[in-house]
Amino acid sequence: MRTPIAPNGLRRLIAARLFSRTQWRIWALAALVLAAYAVNIKLAVLYNDWNGRFFNALQAVNKAAIFGELFYFIGLAAAIIILLVWAGYIKDRLMLALRRDLTEVFFKRWLSPQSAHYLLRESGEEPDNPDQRIAEDVRLVVSLSVSLAVSLYDSLLTVGSFSVILWQLSGSAEVWGFTIPGYMFWVCVFYTIVASGLTHLIGRKLKPLNINAQHMEANLRAALMEKRRHADAIAGAHAESVEEASLSERFHQLLRVLIALVKRKRDLNLFTVGIGQFTHLAPIFFALPSFLAGVIQLGGLMQIRGAFNDVARSLSWIIMSYEELAALAAAYERLERLESGLTQADHTRRQIQALNSADSKRSDGLSADILLKIPRGRAAALNAEIPVSFSLKPGSLAIITGPSGTGKTTLLKLVSGLLFPSQGTVRVGGLDAVRREAVFYRELFFVPEEFALPAITLRRYGEVNAPFYPDFSFRQFGEYLQEFSLECNLRLDRLSMGQRKRVQLAFALACNTPVLLLDEPTNGLDIPSKRVLRKLLAGYADERRTVVVSTHQVRDIEGMIDNVVILDSRGVVLNRTVEEISGRMWFGPVEASDHAIYAEEGIDGLRGILENPAGSDSRPDLEMLFNAAVSEREAVRQLFDR
Repeated sequence: MRTPIAPNGLRRLIAARLFSRTQWRIWALAALVLAAYAVNIKLAVLYNDWNGRFFNALQAVNKAAIFGELFYFIGLAAAIIILLVWAGYIKDRLMLALRRDLTEVFFKRWLSPQSAHYLLRESGEEPDNPDQRIAEDVRLVVSLSVSLAVSLYDSLLTVGSFSVILWQLSGSAEVWGFTIPGYMFWVCVFYTIVASGLTHLIGRKLKPLNINAQHMEANLRAALMEKRRHADAIAGAHAESVEEASLSERFHQLLRVLIALVKRKRDLNLFTVGIGQFTHLAPIFFALPSFLAGVIQLGGLMQIRGAFNDVARSLSWIIMSYEELAALAAAYERLERLESGLTQADHTRRQIQALNSADSKRSDGLSADILLKIPRGRAAALNAEIPVSFSLKPGSLAIITGPSGTGKTTLLKLVSGLLFPSQGTVRVGGLDAVRREAVFYRELFFVPEEFALPAITLRRYGEVNAPFYPDFSFRQFGEYLQEFSLECNLRLDRLSMGQRKRVQLAFALACNTPVLLLDEPTNGLDIPSKRVLRKLLAGYADERRTVVVSTHQVRDIEGMIDNVVILDSRGVVLNRTVEEISGRMWFGPVEASDHAIYAEEGIDGLRGILENPAGSDSRPDLEMLFNAAVSEREAVRQLFDR
C-alpha cells in the first residue's frame, strides 16, 4: 500500500492527492482531454491542407474541385465542432473533480478533529479569510491550472505539427548575402520572442495587483457577513449609517485597487490585441514577394498564413495567457500561505501531543515586565505605551481591573501569546510567551470575552480539543456542564451567548492548566450561573494553578480574590495580595474630619479608606479600592511603598 506524502507545502499536498491509487478517474478524464486535443491538432493540419487545395481551386476556377472541397469542409468542420464540444465538457468535469478533491483536502486540513486550525493564530501563520481561500482560491487554482495546462499542451502540439509545414512552405530567403532556409519559421520565432518580452514588461504588475484585489474582496465579503451576523446589535444601536460608511470605505478601497488592475489589463490588452491583429497580416507581408514572383500560388500563401498564425499563436502562449498566469500565481500564493499555516499548526499540535506524554516543567506562575501599547484612536500620535510590571505566584486568584481602555484585554492577549509586547517579556511557567513554544500552549487557557464555537455537539467539542491538554478531565467536564445546566448532546451553534460562555468556562476549568485567563467571565451569565462560576473557581485554585480574571464586575468574585492588580493610563497602580491590602487599609464608615485616603457618599452615609497602622481586621471593598487607586493614585502608591 502506498504511503501518502506528508502535506508539507501545497505542491506536495496536491501531488499526494493526484498520485494516490484512488485517482484513476481523474487521470482517465485527463487522458481523454489530451487525446481529444491531439486529434484536434490532426484535424487542424487537415484543415490547413484543405486551405491550400481550396484556394488553388478558386484561383484555377475549377468548379468541380471547389464544390468537392466545400463538401469535404462540411465534414471536417462537423468533426472539429463535435470534438471540441466534448473536449470542453470533459475538461469541465475534470476541473470539478479536481476542485472537489482539493476542497475536501483543505476541509480536512482545516476542520478535521486531527487538525489544529485553532492554533493558526498562535503559530503566527494565520492568513486572512481562510474561508475565502478555500472557496474561491481553490476554484481559481484548479480552473486556471487545467485551462493553462491544456492550452500549453495544445500549443506544444501545434508548434510541433505546424513548424514543419511552415518550414517546408516558406522555402529559403537571401538576406545580406546569406541564405536562410525556412525563413518564415525564423521570422515567426523572432517575432514571438520580442512580443513575449514586451508583454512581460507591461504585465508584470498584474500579480501583486491581483493578490491585493483578492485580499480586499475577501475582506469586504467578511465585513458583510459580520454586519449580517450582528444585525440586531446594529439596529439596536441605530448604527446603520456608521456601518454603511464603514462598508463604503472598504468598497472604495477595493475600487481603487480594481481600477489600477483594470488600467494595467487595458495596457496589456492594447499590446496583445494589437500583436494579435498584426499577426494575421505579418505572414502575408513577409511571403508576398514570393507570391508576386510566382514562386507560390494563392493556396500556398493561405497555407503559409495559416501555419504562421498557428505557430505564432502557440509560441505566444505566454502573451495570450499572461493575465491568467498572473491570476493563477496570485491565487496559488494565497492558497500556499494557508497550507503553510496549517502545516505549522499541525506541527505544533504534534509537538504538544508528544509533550503531553512526557515529563516536562510545569508552570510556576506568571510574570510580565513589558511596555504595553494601547490604541487611543486611529492616529498614531493618539496611541499610548505604558510600562506594566507584575508577577503572580501559583495558587493565586488575581483580578486585573482598571478604567476602560487601559489595556486589560490587551494584557491578557500578551500573556497568552496572541499579541507581542512593544518591549519587554512575558513569562508563563518559565516559558517566554513571545516564543510560542509548543509546550507553552498546554500551560495556559484563555477565555476571551467574545468567541466563536464550531457547529458540533458539546461532547464532540470536548473530544476534539481535549488531547491538547494533558490534565483534561472528561469527568470534570461532564460535572461542570451539569453544574451549568447543559447537556452533552447540545449543538454549539444553537446556543445563546450565555450558554456558549458557560460551555467555554466548563471546558477551560476541565483543562486544569497551570494558568487560566478569564476576560470578563461573568458577562452574559445569569445570576445562578455566576454563583456556579464562583463555586467552581473556589475549588480550582490550588498550590500550582494561577487564575487571572480581567473584569469590571468585581462584586461577582470579590470574596475569592487573592491578588489585586489595578491598571490606569500610566501603568500598574497597585499589585498586592488581599492580605497586604487589609494590613495597610481600613474600609468602613468615616467622618468628614478623618484623614481618609479616599471617601465617597453612600446610602448609609460616608464610607472611605483609612490608613490601618494597627492592622485592624477590615474586609477590602474592591470597588472603593478601585476608585481610590484611580482618583488618589499617588496616595495609594505611597501607602504601600513605605
